[in-house]
Amino acid sequence: MEQNRCLGIYVEPDGATIVLAAKTGSKIEVIEQFCIAASASLAEPQQSFSFAQAAKDISAACQEKQLAFTDIAVAIDCRLYRQQVLHSEFTEPKQISQTIKFDAEEVLAVNAAETAVAFEIAGKGLSGSEVSVFAAAAGVMSEIILALQNNKLDPVTVEPDSICLRRMIQQMPAWNGDSKPIWISLSKNKCFIISPPAQKGNVSTRTFLVGASQNRNMLLSREIMLTTAAAGGSWQGRKIMIYDSVSRVDTDALTEQSGFAVEIFDPTETITAKAEQPPDSDRLSMIIAAGAAAGMLAKSEKVDFRPDFMPYQGKRAAFEKTIKVLSISLAVLFIALGVFGHLQYYKANSYRGRLEKKFSAEYAIAMTGAKFTRGSEAVKRLKSEINRIKDVKSGILSATGEESVEAKLALFFEALNSVPASVDIEIEKVAITTTTMTITGNTSSRGYLELFGAVDKHPKLKRGQSSYQSKDNRDYFRINIELKQ
Repeated sequence: MEQNRCLGIYVEPDGATIVLAAKTGSKIEVIEQFCIAASASLAEPQQSFSFAQAAKDISAACQEKQLAFTDIAVAIDCRLYRQQVLHSEFTEPKQISQTIKFDAEEVLAVNAAETAVAFEIAGKGLSGSEVSVFAAAAGVMSEIILALQNNKLDPVTVEPDSICLRRMIQQMPAWNGDSKPIWISLSKNKCFIISPPAQKGNVSTRTFLVGASQNRNMLLSREIMLTTAAAGGSWQGRKIMIYDSVSRVDTDALTEQSGFAVEIFDPTETITAKAEQPPDSDRLSMIIAAGAAAGMLAKSEKVDFRPDFMPYQGKRAAFEKTIKVLSISLAVLFIALGVFGHLQYYKANSYRGRLEKKFSAEYAIAMTGAKFTRGSEAVKRLKSEINRIKDVKSGILSATGEESVEAKLALFFEALNSVPASVDIEIEKVAITTTTMTITGNTSSRGYLELFGAVDKHPKLKRGQSSYQSKDNRDYFRINIELKQ
């Protein structure tokens, strides 16, 4: 659930209202809400705006209440920004964003370098666009953002309070009705007027301050006339929807004074509140804080100061930090693996050196007269010598390395056994020397050919001088056999 929660902060010169909100169906669910009073120095007119202590108190309260959320959205009070409608030659938001700051500098008489600007298109025409511009002092904006960042509460968006309130009212069923009324919301010191929807562009909003002793009915009558005059013939409705959080407006008297039907509405219908409202808090401030959070919880158009001034880098900074930590960790791991590998290499090389030294000494003893050059060659020679010794022990070789008598006879009998059984062979004499074997005997008629052929086919025997003589239907032969080298 924490993944769908947003912290909405409504920043005012005399304090801040904070809500923890989530999206539940078509409504905004307020899970927790509390207020933070501004420091005493803000009551002094000569003192500059300071939000540092308030940001610390907000962070401490969030930790104390153990609030979990993913994003933070801020709404700023109308006393902290200026609003003006001006004309732009362009109709595309990207083109307007490139020139709006200089247009605002001329119309609002502000220094563009020291001003944070947000805007939305109020209407479009053939000659360009009517643009609602919101301008806040750079010092005020940086004070709010940096104070929150220093307390690990980096806001994703910073919007005007009128935009956040309009966002909540637009969720009401009556907003899309046929009457298209004018929406008015009042608190103890502010009034918000939301004009009827235009055919092209966004709904315009106006905000102004209300004195504690001021006649609110007379004030609203005058402002309603100004709003209807500005709408001109495009407004066909005859209804005023009003929300008074302090209940100081006489709706019946206002109906007579303005000539329009006045009805009461409650924007909290779009909110499901789980937490109790803090004492002495303004309900409208809570609604505006929830509207700031709603901009992050649902897809909606935003009038954000941050793209122009101190663009939000929270997720990107966290991603870059993660990449840096991962890169450093991998670098340390590779260095550790490299050092470990080198240590193992040097250790194995040391063992190898000692083993080679011992092996060469023992090789010189085992292979008398042989010179040790390389380990691989020495191993081959030792294997060959071991095989020779096995052959000597088995009788295949003599002690000098030559084939023994038994081995030579075994090879001859292998050839003799390959002669067909139909050939009658009688061996009379076998004479063996160090180099040859001389065999004397007789065979049945023409049997000597089979014997000579068997010797020729043997892989280890080679036939030397041979002779035969036929006598008494027998072939008497004499054959010399040598070993193939």
